[in-house]
Amino acid sequence: MKKHHAGLHRYDFAVTLIIISVLASLLLYSLNRIQRNIETLTHEAELNNIRLAITESWVHKHARHEAVNVKDLVNTNPMRFINEIPNNYIGEKSAKPMNLYGVWYFDTPRKQLVYVYSDDTEARYALTNTATRKSTSLLSTGGLDLAPIVNQ
Repeated sequence: MKKHHAGLHRYDFAVTLIIISVLASLLLYSLNRIQRNIETLTHEAELNNIRLAITESWVHKHARHEAVNVKDLVNTNPMRFINEIPNNYIGEKSAKPMNLYGVWYFDTPRKQLVYVYSDDTEARYALTNTATRKSTSLLSTGGLDLAPIVNQ
């Protein structure tokens, strides 16, 4: 009779471990997805802040009656036009920085502002002339937009 109970306890223990393993896997998957969503929301908020800062710079130049030539600004580093640069902006780089995630940098050869996600994927943007684009962001102004680059 004792053998029967010992086998039953091992079976219960194995089933319990399997259930805990499945639940732990689901929890880790959910936490990873939540972390990615938070990172995406943070990135989008920073992007909109950069766009607003570019708009603010453009408005100030026009308020002071300074000429703004949109064609000269296309493909330049948008961080040059804003007063409060994000803390995670690491500057102008000629190559992708290694082992840095959650950062912005300006890719000088491609003339694109880049955000590097924690999974090493990137989101790329270029300062563009809205007259040459089919669509623009809601925060574009004065003929300039920080537009996403697709199919890099």
